[in-house]
Amino acid sequence: MFFMGESVYSISQGKRNVMGDVKRTLAGVDELEAFKKISAALYAGAISDIMDEMGFRHQAIDPTLGIRALHPSMVAIGRALTFLNGLSTRMDEPYEKAIEGLDSMQPGQITIAGGYAPVEGIMGELSATAIRKRGGIGAVVNGFTRDGRKLLDMRFPTFAKGVSPIDTTGRIRVLDYNVPLQFGHIAIKPNQIVFADYDGILVIPMEAEEEIIAKALERAEVETKVREALASGETMDTVWKRYHVL
Repeated sequence: MFFMGESVYSISQGKRNVMGDVKRTLAGVDELEAFKKISAALYAGAISDIMDEMGFRHQAIDPTLGIRALHPSMVAIGRALTFLNGLSTRMDEPYEKAIEGLDSMQPGQITIAGGYAPVEGIMGELSATAIRKRGGIGAVVNGFTRDGRKLLDMRFPTFAKGVSPIDTTGRIRVLDYNVPLQFGHIAIKPNQIVFADYDGILVIPMEAEEEIIAKALERAEVETKVREALASGETMDTVWKRYHVL
């Protein structure tokens, strides 16, 4: 069982909304349906291979950053809604920008949180509840999350360096949202497609997203056939020569 957020695509124009006000299609199909097919059939390695074949060889977030799924079965793919965290000792209105950003979330988006957050838990159960209700897919945090057991109970796809009980109030806060975020050598832009699973996190280049998603959907069908062939007892040599996918 994979853990992926479920939602219906119904977009309304909102403040700083970069998603648009029409139902999105991608590679000729409904975008969320494409995302669900990819999540069910593929994994980060296969999509990374596709991008390698196309010349995009540096699209994986550096695994040495230590950002991992809270549970091995978690998988998420969606368009980035980014949150920039920074040092702040202010005690008043500690969640002002975080609330504004989360309330702007549209179905099919994935929360991406980065910036300065050395030890604080910048993602938790209540935020996850709000994200899911608004059709969000999951969260990728370049830092720590809170409420680990609750997030696991919710089966909410969360990717972080680990868990921390430390609150952000008087320490850090969201300074802005829908701005580019640096994750190691990769900059994640608002509305960019991000794929995350237990193997790692990939950032899909916007200039080639249609072709990459189309190839991923094709690869998903091929991998299903390869899986069935191997399960039926065919040799790896036979399957490789037929599909050139392993």
